[in-house]
Amino acid sequence: MQVISITDLNSVVNPTRLAVPIDTEQQHFQLAMKQTCMKLPTEPLLDAHPQIDRWIMEVGLLFPKVFEWEPPQFLVDTQFIAKLCTKKKDTCVQINTNAVFHRNGYVNLIEWAIRHPVLNWSDKVKLWVATEYLSLPPENLKLTILALHPTHPGKRYEISWDSQQHEETRNWLVSVVTKQATPMKTPVASQVKSPFPVTTGADFDIGKIEEIEI
Repeated sequence: MQVISITDLNSVVNPTRLAVPIDTEQQHFQLAMKQTCMKLPTEPLLDAHPQIDRWIMEVGLLFPKVFEWEPPQFLVDTQFIAKLCTKKKDTCVQINTNAVFHRNGYVNLIEWAIRHPVLNWSDKVKLWVATEYLSLPPENLKLTILALHPTHPGKRYEISWDSQQHEETRNWLVSVVTKQATPMKTPVASQVKSPFPVTTGADFDIGKIEEIEI
């Protein structure tokens, strides 16, 4: 059985991007957030990257409970995997996310990153996988986006999930995985049409993002 990740899906959704530059600042920020949530030392990393310290402070202002929750209620960079059945073959979709488990049976995914404060296809894939993995009604999940920027203030965006979005995302995933399994002589961007806004770390220069009101 094939296992695919968000990175694998991105290579099909954006086939013309043969080489994706590594966003080291984003990587350092994710590492610093993980260490902070796990109560591990971050001083060397923050000393080397002062900008990250400001982003972590902004996360604390946008969503203070991020630094108050502890395992097993709050899992940082946790892995979920869900089976996607297609006519050709079964595939497992694997994601990493941050998840809060509430006592009322609801789950809140939290994504912090230097990014646009809008829902994109990878967010929807994460919601779909989490819903399937946890065997919960789609309405029991929601996503909180903490969108940070090098110069503008960070934004918090709350996303509700429902059965319609869940089914649409599943159908989209099936179409993408089917395309991935089909040999393509000349990859072109139009081969996989996404009904969702395509926004990944490689799709834009974060320094050029304008401040967006939401």
